[in-house]
Amino acid sequence: MKPGDLVRFAKWEELTAEEIQHSNRWHMAPKPHIGVLVEHDRLMGSVKILHEGTIISARPMFVEKAGRKDFENR
Repeated sequence: MKPGDLVRFAKWEELTAEEIQHSNRWHMAPKPHIGVLVEHDRLMGSVKILHEGTIISARPMFVEKAGRKDFENR
């Protein structure tokens, strides 16, 4: 992922306790939100995303590059 890419992501506060408890399954969490990647800091393990006018910080496990199907369904 590079800055400027459209990404889908999950917000930490919307995850259930069960999803948070099992860190080996974080990459499978549902990612219902779409935003623009601002920064991906691989060393610190953080991602910054522009979503609805605000910058959101997230872990890279909860972010993946969005594809064409994400936009056709919206």
